[in-house]
Order: sequence, then C-alpha cells, then structure tokens
Amino acid sequence: MGLIIDNEDMCEKFKGLLEEKYFIDKSNIINDFNKLINRNSEKYVCITKPRRFGKTSIAAMLVMYYSKSIDSKEIFNKLKVSKGKSSDNKEKKNEIKQYKEFQGKYYTLYLDFSSNVFSFKNLRSFISSINSKLKIDIEELFPNSKVLKDYDDDIVYNLKKLYLETDKKFILVIDEWDYIITNKKFTDKERYNYIDFLKYLIKDNSYLAFVYMTGITEITKYLYSLNCFTEYTMINDKNYYKYFGFTEDEVHKLCKINKKLTFENLKSWYNGYKSYNGEKIFNTWSVIQALNSNIIENYWSQTGSFNELKKMNNYDIVGVKEDILELINGNEIEIKLENYGVEDIRKESEEKEHVKEILYSKMVTFGYLTYYNGKISIPNKELKEEFIKALNDKESDMQYFYNMIKNSDEMLEVTLHKNVKRMYEILDKSPMEKIILEDKIDHAHLKRFIDYSYFNARTKYDIVEEYPNDNGTTDIIFLPKEKDKVNGKIIIIELKVNSTAKEAIKHIHRKKYYNGLKEKGYYGNILLIGINYDQKKVKYSCVIEEYNNNMKILSTSESGAERKRSNELEFYGQCKRLRSSRHKP
Repeated sequence: MGLIIDNEDMCEKFKGLLEEKYFIDKSNIINDFNKLINRNSEKYVCITKPRRFGKTSIAAMLVMYYSKSIDSKEIFNKLKVSKGKSSDNKEKKNEIKQYKEFQGKYYTLYLDFSSNVFSFKNLRSFISSINSKLKIDIEELFPNSKVLKDYDDDIVYNLKKLYLETDKKFILVIDEWDYIITNKKFTDKERYNYIDFLKYLIKDNSYLAFVYMTGITEITKYLYSLNCFTEYTMINDKNYYKYFGFTEDEVHKLCKINKKLTFENLKSWYNGYKSYNGEKIFNTWSVIQALNSNIIENYWSQTGSFNELKKMNNYDIVGVKEDILELINGNEIEIKLENYGVEDIRKESEEKEHVKEILYSKMVTFGYLTYYNGKISIPNKELKEEFIKALNDKESDMQYFYNMIKNSDEMLEVTLHKNVKRMYEILDKSPMEKIILEDKIDHAHLKRFIDYSYFNARTKYDIVEEYPNDNGTTDIIFLPKEKDKVNGKIIIIELKVNSTAKEAIKHIHRKKYYNGLKEKGYYGNILLIGINYDQKKVKYSCVIEEYNNNMKILSTSESGAERKRSNELEFYGQCKRLRSSRHKP
C-alpha cells in the first residue's frame, strides 16, 4: 500500500466504515462498475453530488476492492457485491464471475485534488508533489523498476512507462476533482491548465482500465477537454442515485438499529432530495450524526458556511427574492434547469452575469435545493433553517422577513391568548412598506405579510390559504394537526386594507367560513380574527372573537386602534348622512 498507488489511508477509511454501527452496504455499485472495465467508450464515470453524500466513502470502497496489494477478499465476500444484484439469473452469474475476476486485480491510483492544496504557491508545484509521491510508491512496490532509473518530471510519462513495463493497468479514482476551480485556487490561467492536465492524465490513455471521478460541480457539456466522461449529477442520474445518500428503506433499517429516533423525525429534517423518478434521498452525514447523538437538529451548518445563500438573497435578479420567500414558505417553483458546472463558474468570474436558471442550478448542485418534475423546492427542515438564517443579513432588506419568522412563535401564542395589543405590536415591528417596496399595499401583500408573521405555526397547524366552503374562500385558516384535531383551537383569519377589523369579522360571518368544521372532525373552539391595515396611518388593528364549536360566542377582544378606527368611520358615516339629509327638499 502507498500514498498514491493502493492508497493506505483510503483502505483504512473503508475498514473504519465497516466498523460503524450505522453502516449501509453500498457495494453493489461495484457490480455496475465492473461491467464498464476496459470498455473504452464507457470506462470514464464522473458522479457529482453535494458535500456529505458519501462520495469519498464510495471512493474508499473502490480503492479497497480493486487494489492488487490489498487482501480484501474476506471483507467483500460478506458484502452485497459478492452475491450479484441482477434479478436475471444469467446476468447475476456474470456479475458474480466479474466480482471474483476483478477483486484485487488492479493497482489503483487515488488522487484527492483538495488535499493540502493550500500549501502550494502554484499548480506546477502541486502536480510535482503528486509525481514525487508516485515515485515513493514505485520504489516501495517496484524497487527494481526501470522507471526509477530515468524518473521524469512528467507524471503521465512515468505511468505509461510503468504500464509498459508491468503490463498492469490502473483503476484511477479522483476525489474533489473540482476543488481547485470552485475554490479559485491558483490563477485563472492555472485553473485552465489544470483542466488540460486532467485531460492529459485521463483521456485516451491505455494504462487506465477504469476511471471514477467525483466532486460537487459537474464538468458540463461545454468542457470538451473531458468529454470522454459520462456524467451523473443531482439533476441527471438514473443509474447511481441510490448509492449516494440514504434511501427511505435504508433509513428505516437504521432506525430499527437505533431504537430511539423515529423514521418520521429523520424524514422531516433530512429527507426530500428527489431522484429522477421522485424517490426521496436522505443526506447521509446528517442522518448519521443524528443517530449517533440521538438528537434531531441542524447538522448541515457543520459542513460549511451558508455564504452562497446570502449571496443568493442579495443578487439583483428580477423575481429571485420573491422566489426565496415562496420556497421558504414550503412552495415549489416551476423552472427549467440544466446542470451547473465549470463553464458556469467561468461565466460568473469573467462575465459577472447571473440568470435565474444558472443560479438555481447552482443551488441544486450544492444541495440547497432539490429539482424534480420541472420544479425546485427546499428539500427539508434542515435546509429551510439555513435559508431562514441567510435572511438575517443587515445588508439585505430580507432581514425584515427573518425578524417576522423569529417572532412568529410569540405571534401564535399571543393570538391563542387573544392578546390583540401584543399582536399589533409584533406586526408593527416589521414595517410593511419596507418589505413590500411598492407604493400601493393591497390585500395580497397583506396576506403574504401575515403568512410570515405566523410562519412557525406550521409545526402545530395545517395552514390553508383560500380555504373553500359553499359561500366562498376564507383568506387563511389554521387547522390543528392530527394529534390536536379534536380539541385544538381553529383559527380563521380575514384581512382588510383601509377598512376595519370588525368589517373583516362581519365578512367571516356573512360567508360562514366556520361551517362544516365539526363534520371534518374539528371540535375545538374557533377564533375568528379580523386584521386591518391602514396604509395612510401605517397602523394595524385587530379583533378576535372566540366561539365554541356550536358557534356560541365566548369572548371578544379588540385593539385600541380598531376601536378608534371604528369610531372614526362611524363618525364620518353620521356626518355624511347629516349632510345628505340637509340637501333633501
């Protein structure tokens, strides 16, 4: 075992994975790869996924399985790969035959292009260090090799000579292939040269039997230098998606081992990435961390910063900020996306142009969004927290929404306690004219504003907008979730602009939006809430009426602003009637 050839660290990594309590056997990917060995048009595979989706674990397994100087037969004979995976008996026999034939047959070359890069001043010195490590391995594994007598500065030349001398091909495993580009390490010219180096190392070289390359960013169809690869990405992967991340069946098995955390808890927090056929995939890192600690919380932030999300919020692209709020609100957005890759990174750095499609493709590539059936969405609660945190940026007008979400727990609590004074105080904390950024604030704007004021109520309620009954649709209704369905309070909200909160309540009664709730299994008390926004005075007013499930009134609460507004309108109405009566003959 060596530093590059049959990498010792990767072998130890895979041994460590096997010892973990929550190990999931992904070895059937080897059956798939074995079918591509030495097939010139198919032996180049590039699989790109977000961080913490198990890419390096697969790389470690491949090094362990294929490496000639490592005795791994006993290990892999216990794994799925040794049994074959096909449902067709003939094909399964061939898979088992290939498993035995290729196990330990090749020397592997493992290159991690993120490893220790920061310590090198330029690309040339970095590549030279790889060549030096290769020489050390050759001295260890092939001490009498003629290659050592005339060892060249050109690593590809040395590999070709070694192949000609030994007649042994290599399996090349490349990890973090895009690190140098995405982290903008070295100069622009050197990053171009890096792509040329990869082409020189990989393309059309007879010493390679198979190449597995992985990272976060795809190569893209525009990068002709590496067009030998078949690529599989978050947007386009019908073959290998089950091997990266955990499937729902795999998480069910892990929960049975854990016995403390439920599948439903893990599902809401870490599920939601969707494959090409809609099958949901879990983030492996977060699931394992939660199982090991028996704590459901946000582990995504431990894997990196959310600067990309902050940048996303600040981009001056028409409609992006509105889209972000829709996504945070749990909605999907229809948009046609293509893969985000190296060419797009170049466009960002050179042309300074950003369009929605490139931006959202980038967020899918980095794992912040998922894309299925022509729609993007936030995958799960863990990522939604990241989006909400990213709103808290003093340089962005989106911070107002962050404050609203932050105060939404209290907003629900004071609503349930019918504390109308505190309700409009909370609403006044986030000036709507600064959030909407339009001259005219209408009913739709007010509804969106109220949505975020009650954002966290979703943990206890199913919140339905435009809830239908025989007489029309209410603005917003809060229906208690299943566990509180019988006794939980129902909240019906009607909104008005430049009117009165009492008029909103009257509207609810006229339309009888509360009809039919008992028939649907809701027996708790009903809170009718009217909220009015006076744009001229920049003030809210609120009225709450509480009823039992037979619509017998229990209490009424209203804000001082509502009483004043109602009295003013009544006074103006009386004056109008007096003026009208004076003009009558």
